[in-house]
Amino acid sequence: MIAFLRGALTSVEAEAVVLDVLGVGYKVNVTAACAAKLSGLVNQEVVLHTHLIVREDDLQLYGFFSTDEINVFLLLLGVNGVGPRAALAVLSHLTPQGLARAVTLEELSALTKVPGVGKKIAQRIVLELKDKFKKLTMQPVETFAISSEAAAVDVLDDTLAGLLALGYGAGEARDAVQQAMESTLGQQAGVAELIKHALRLLDKAK
Repeated sequence: MIAFLRGALTSVEAEAVVLDVLGVGYKVNVTAACAAKLSGLVNQEVVLHTHLIVREDDLQLYGFFSTDEINVFLLLLGVNGVGPRAALAVLSHLTPQGLARAVTLEELSALTKVPGVGKKIAQRIVLELKDKFKKLTMQPVETFAISSEAAAVDVLDDTLAGLLALGYGAGEARDAVQQAMESTLGQQAGVAELIKHALRLLDKAK
């Protein structure tokens, strides 16, 4: 099992990155939010927590910034009917804390917004993970104590997820979020305000 990778980031795609680890290029599937955060770190050293999926004719690596993300990814894989792509899609639209909140409060609408997740799958996720989330050392977003830096990362993730839910592509959404965050507005704005700003940027680009 490959628990983590540390190496130079050589390229970033919409939902995958390539790490050069001692001269070997590892392609790692990541969430759209993770790709957005990594897009400004090309040629720099990064560390990703990883999980290897082994199939008869394929090997796929999935990478995450935090232990919370990979722990939740593994929980999702344990849900009947949820494969690695669907689990990654869930984490592209919801932070681990956001998912914990949706499951704890049984907010099916938050889950059915994820492409490929219908009502039945959403119900399974809530049913099978509700008790398991209680055992994790992670709390729903309302009571989760985070630093200002971590809060900024969550704002970026949620803003990107909002644009993806509106139907924008990962690439154009990522660029708009970066521009919004880099502006003076992005230093203090919440998710709703950042989405509005990003939408104005996307409209201008048409």
